[in-house]
Amino acid sequence: MNKFIPTKMRDLTESKQRVMQNVVSDVENNSKRPKYQWRFVVVSFVLLVSTMFFFFNIENELPSNKLQAPIEHHLDLAKPIFTDKQGTLFLQGITIGDSHKKVIGVLGENYTIVQEDDSEADLIMDYGGQSRFYFDDDKLNSAVFMNVDKNYFNQVFKDYDGFKFFTSIYTDYDGHYFYSNETKQIIKAITGTSEGKFQLSLSYNDQNYLNAEYLYKIEQKLNNQQHSPSDIKIDLVNPTVFEEQGHLHLNGVTLGDSSSKVLERLGNDYLIGQVDGDSSDFVLNYDKQASFSFYEDKLITVALTKVDKDYFDQLFNGYEGFKFVSASSEDDKDCFIYSKKTNTIIKATTQTPNQELHLYLSNADPSLYEIPNFLEAMEQYPD
Repeated sequence: MNKFIPTKMRDLTESKQRVMQNVVSDVENNSKRPKYQWRFVVVSFVLLVSTMFFFFNIENELPSNKLQAPIEHHLDLAKPIFTDKQGTLFLQGITIGDSHKKVIGVLGENYTIVQEDDSEADLIMDYGGQSRFYFDDDKLNSAVFMNVDKNYFNQVFKDYDGFKFFTSIYTDYDGHYFYSNETKQIIKAITGTSEGKFQLSLSYNDQNYLNAEYLYKIEQKLNNQQHSPSDIKIDLVNPTVFEEQGHLHLNGVTLGDSSSKVLERLGNDYLIGQVDGDSSDFVLNYDKQASFSFYEDKLITVALTKVDKDYFDQLFNGYEGFKFVSASSEDDKDCFIYSKKTNTIIKATTQTPNQELHLYLSNADPSLYEIPNFLEAMEQYPD
């Protein structure tokens, strides 16, 4: 017989109530959670959309391997942009030493490969007959723009305040140059032999052809000299002419004067250069109206090219010294003023481009005796 006698049973009512309350509370809490879950869903959706836009924009900005239509380069090669960056010269953003890829990046892929019999370049790229680029070992050694707007270049040349010079004065900026002494680069403006088109070329200076460095040093020397500018107003159209102790003067300067003396009289607004076939070391030109040629820094010739004809006629008729006229007709005559003491002469002639009156001061050469009427004038002015 089992003798187990159960103990007194506990009252579980309170425990059951607590369990039920916990269950109810949990159910109630779960019923409230959807509100927070909805907010979470909205925020997540916004973040997802923003992320999609972000990666879409990045994809558009990154380079693509997909084939794309070539970019069109709308460039005016007749007006190449000229810049000077710390002595490095650029035409249309291209300079010596650039690779062919750099040129393509600037001008585009619309070029052809050409050959020139007299060129040693490894590669020549031609853009529609308007410009050519010459490479050695994939480095640009020269460039030519072959049909440049001359009026455009004239303005560029006037505005440039770096070193520039000329080898031809009277041909409307033909034979004019920009030069960088730092990099030895040079830009040359000439009229090409083909169809007379105006060309610009960029290359290194050829010492065998041009003495640009010499002219640069001369100008630096002139700029470093101390000048005392004259207060006298110089009129290149109506110049003064007089003789003093046998020396003929034009606007107060005479043969043998130094470059400093000329600068004192006419100022620093000049262009330096050399003239092909001329015996001078250098020439100072003032706005294509007056040129002063020097040999060993002594003035050897003066040329005034915009002289008023009526003014000079009055001046010549009133001049009391040695003078004479050599004429084949009334409209075609040369006038001369001569100094026996110094054998110097001033020649006035209209046998010039556009029949403008030019005055020249120089030393007389033996051909003077062959000029008609000179010997008669010698008799008229014995001393």
